Amino acid sequence: MSAADVLSETRVFDIVVVGGGLVGAATAIGAARLGYRVAVLDPTGCQAKKSGPLGSDVKSFDLRVSALTRASQRLLDSLGCWEPVVPFIQHYVQMDVWDAEGSGRIHFSASEVFEDDLGCIVENSRVLSSLYSELVHTDNIEVIPASLESLQVNGSVSIVAEGHHITASLLIGADGALSRTRQLLSLPTREWDYGQEAIVATIQTEQSHESVARQRFLQSGPLALLPLHDREGSDKYCSIVWSVDQERCRELYDLDDDSFKEQLAQASEWVLGKVVNIGPRAKFPLIQRHAKHYIASNSLLVGDAAHTIHPLAGQGVNLGFQDVRVLLEELERAKSRRLKPGETEVLKRYQRRRQPENLAMMAAMESFKRGFTSTNPVVSWLRNEGMNRVNALLPVKKAIIRQAMGL
Repeated sequence: MSAADVLSETRVFDIVVVGGGLVGAATAIGAARLGYRVAVLDPTGCQAKKSGPLGSDVKSFDLRVSALTRASQRLLDSLGCWEPVVPFIQHYVQMDVWDAEGSGRIHFSASEVFEDDLGCIVENSRVLSSLYSELVHTDNIEVIPASLESLQVNGSVSIVAEGHHITASLLIGADGALSRTRQLLSLPTREWDYGQEAIVATIQTEQSHESVARQRFLQSGPLALLPLHDREGSDKYCSIVWSVDQERCRELYDLDDDSFKEQLAQASEWVLGKVVNIGPRAKFPLIQRHAKHYIASNSLLVGDAAHTIHPLAGQGVNLGFQDVRVLLEELERAKSRRLKPGETEVLKRYQRRRQPENLAMMAAMESFKRGFTSTNPVVSWLRNEGMNRVNALLPVKKAIIRQAMGL
């Protein structure tokens, strides 16, 4: 059969999801569970590497990890994808946040809200592997290993993707921060460059992390130490996310391992003792981006395609999973009312529910970032005083914890 013949055959689905990452895969599984016929466009064919044993050295952990809230865990559990991930997660029972430029400190504990933990840290590949396993065993999902090339909207969405011609009632863009879907839909964004980059790596420390997530706010940007679960149960491995100004990032990134370890231990105030080992490093620019509209005719955006956020609170993937949760609720509602998934009413309800919450979180992260990088002594005094006062107000701390946990 020639390429022209393939292109002439139009495939019909209820929903097409562009992007097979964490958010895209979760969206597809959830929609299929509601009875929709779903196509997933992903150039990799949703082929994740098999999930191997727990990490046992700094080179055996993935660089990309997520701090998943209780709400995200519940979503994954509802999709049948959480249980395979559980052996690889590291619960954190406390979170310690402090200011490098003063005495301000807030300490959060799960016991303060009568919970067993505040959340968990897990390598993204573990979650992706579980999602893909469920994806390929779901009858009404078809994975098409192709990239989105063009689209037209006229009562439904007509898509061309590397020789495939597909039509659907609803197109869902889950194809990341540089979304091709968003570009083709001409959905404008508001974005700004923080002038920072984040360095990520896995480290082994002299002392145990004791299931505590730590974050120190330096003037150049925050340093996060996220505890990891290792094969030997030593509790001495952490994933770092070190956000720094671009010039400082270049200096740090070019250091040899021994010099970088020393700089890292100093930046963390040796809270876990010396940095014994460090794995490969990577860096990425920090840009905040928000689509002014999440929806267009028969189309919508989820996850990073709709919004990207500073990693200082680890909320990026959690916001994406909450997009999925709300969208699935609206799709279920549409089905009960015999509406097509791409109906304008369905799309508007999704946008109305998600956009304000995402904007509020982004505004909060922007305030944190600006507040902690300010050199104004009055601002410095206010933030340190504020942190200490919040730390002393248990009802306020409880509210913050429960909000952060998605409870």
